[in-house]
Amino acid sequence: MGDKMVPVEAEIQELPQERENVRPDNFYGTSAKPRPQRDRSWLLICLSLIMIAGSTYSIASNLLKLRITNQSDDWVIHYPTPETTLATEETIQKLVVTAEDIFVPVAGEADAVELHIEVSDGESRSPSEIYAAVSPAVVCVEVESYYGNSYCTGVVISEDGYILTATDAQTGASAFSVSFADGTRYVADCVREEWGSGLCLLKVEAKDLPTVSFAQDGGLSVGQGVYCICNPYGSQIPNVFYDGMMSAKGSVKVGSYAYTVLQTSAQRSGVGYGCPILDGQGLVVGLTTPIGKRLVSDQDPCLAISAGDLTEILAAFARAETSEYRWLGLEVAEIPEEYVYMYAFPGRLWINETPPYQNLCRYDVICSVDGVPVESLEEFERIISAHEPGDVVELIIFRVGTYYRVALPVFSR
Repeated sequence: MGDKMVPVEAEIQELPQERENVRPDNFYGTSAKPRPQRDRSWLLICLSLIMIAGSTYSIASNLLKLRITNQSDDWVIHYPTPETTLATEETIQKLVVTAEDIFVPVAGEADAVELHIEVSDGESRSPSEIYAAVSPAVVCVEVESYYGNSYCTGVVISEDGYILTATDAQTGASAFSVSFADGTRYVADCVREEWGSGLCLLKVEAKDLPTVSFAQDGGLSVGQGVYCICNPYGSQIPNVFYDGMMSAKGSVKVGSYAYTVLQTSAQRSGVGYGCPILDGQGLVVGLTTPIGKRLVSDQDPCLAISAGDLTEILAAFARAETSEYRWLGLEVAEIPEEYVYMYAFPGRLWINETPPYQNLCRYDVICSVDGVPVESLEEFERIISAHEPGDVVELIIFRVGTYYRVALPVFSR
């Protein structure tokens, strides 16, 4: 990548008006259009010979550039690093975007939520008893966003209408609504949210609601039986019940935050986010979130944040600490090493999800922020967090051989 990327000349192209959400292979890759059929076969033969000669030369040239060294009794092949074109003031094209199409939930006042926390040391209950006790406090959450409507699950954590959920559609979300298993439906307000975990605290105007109880952290072990309640089909088939066992437990770092996460066999494919993971007494031991998707690019292991971390995050919600998180409305991730090498990207970060700005694209590479080259997610977040809401941040992005300068506003979450 070089030392802080001093650009050289590159050709400026017109920015396309429409974008497509495709894989990076298709976004940055090239394909040759087939030549029209010719009646003269000798011409095709000549072209084939030329292509064979060119390929042979290219392969031989690359083989000659390979270096093989012995490191600790292991033979290592060193491939040549592709050359890259870096940006200069003359080669950067201005890209205009506005914040008119993005909705950022405004943090409201969050009261201190009195959670129901119990020690999981009693006798196990039957699956039917667990479902009957917990299902009334599990809701289907419908999210209207820039990307369209989507569904997730949530749990009622207080009788006066606070609901904890997790969704990957917070960016661009314009409205939330919750539906109970008995068909009761409420419009919900987003009170607090946390980007790293994807957790979101909603509030509905209701009283005397059924609530879930949380288990004290530390009592769950691998191999223990667990259950999951989810809404993969929306409110049409509410509160689907799965059983399984505890598969793994560990710590995951996203940005500068660390979370204790659970993996269970009860988390079947497509269960979605915000689903409570329950122990043998029906106590919540975790909640599925998109944290795994942030951890592994283009994959979704469907990890659940443990009950101990959930209670701490909810306490931070009540103290309004998480409302100070700064962001640009973009899902940013580190680029996998194979793509950095394959396409010689002039940066280590890219936009990992379709952004809520019309002229930005998924897989746009972020080269610098406010003139400072960034090579890690921690660097990016540190620069953004130093700004106040309403400040404008200047990014240099790279897209298919062209550099663009774009100014984005800083939001508070």
